[in-house]
Amino acid sequence: MINFKCKNCGGEMSVNEIGELQCSYCGSKTVFTDRDLSDYKEFRFHLLSYLSALSDVSDSAEADRIWSRAESLTYETADGQTLLIKYLFRSEQDGVKIFTTRKNVLFVFPEGSGEKTDRFISMIGEIRYPSADIRGLNKYFPVHTGTFPLISGETVVSVSKSEECYPLAAFGSLPPEHAAWIVSRLENLCCVLAYSNISHGGINIESVFINARTHEAFLPCGWWGASRCEGGSQQDLKAVRTTAQRVMGVRADEAPEEFKRFISGKPAPTAFDDFALWDTVIRDGFKGRRFKKLDLKNLNI
Repeated sequence: MINFKCKNCGGEMSVNEIGELQCSYCGSKTVFTDRDLSDYKEFRFHLLSYLSALSDVSDSAEADRIWSRAESLTYETADGQTLLIKYLFRSEQDGVKIFTTRKNVLFVFPEGSGEKTDRFISMIGEIRYPSADIRGLNKYFPVHTGTFPLISGETVVSVSKSEECYPLAAFGSLPPEHAAWIVSRLENLCCVLAYSNISHGGINIESVFINARTHEAFLPCGWWGASRCEGGSQQDLKAVRTTAQRVMGVRADEAPEEFKRFISGKPAPTAFDDFALWDTVIRDGFKGRRFKKLDLKNLNI
């Protein structure tokens, strides 16, 4: 993936909702040079073609062909083993390197961040689900599958994921009707967080993953910043709104007025009340729930 570095602090920059490059660490903004814009458009075209093919994969042979193009790197573990990582996407959040592999998301925590690593593992272990959870919401949260101390002093933590699940940040600006189903799923996840008395504290386009074919959203990242919070937190509900705004980007003006008011408004007192509020947006703004396939090949670059 193309990476843009902030000249002010060296952090990773991403494209914001009005097409500028913005640093997620210090907030600095810049505009594309003609060369950068050309490179970005070419990158976006190939990326969306990748994602379109991935979302339409119908057999393992096709999936194997796509993954044969994955990049790879190796780490040496503290016990002398070689850890090979093959990935399609990589990013960095709060100093943690994140690799999206075929069936896992791998987090490389820097040396000296044991507390952050322990919090990540412990907080995902505290997620609870209602006994009448008929939607199987547990599959949208991470399952810890391994911890690998490295000879460098870093630590790799692995969580499982489905093959068709990829970072939301990779998809660029999406139409409002698709931002809406992502909000629906995130509102569901916030209800689980509230039920578990957890504040995630890091819901954003980098920490959320989606399955574009099945319209599912997952929350595998950012758990090192989670904390115990009775009844969940307003911060997470506000983050859902910010994420929706960033998902739509330059297409936010196309959203129904009810959606715009939801995004700019104050969350309801609880996640469960907020979910009910969101239902009125679906009913009045989108005329009910309807499944519309996300046509990745025709998204704006």
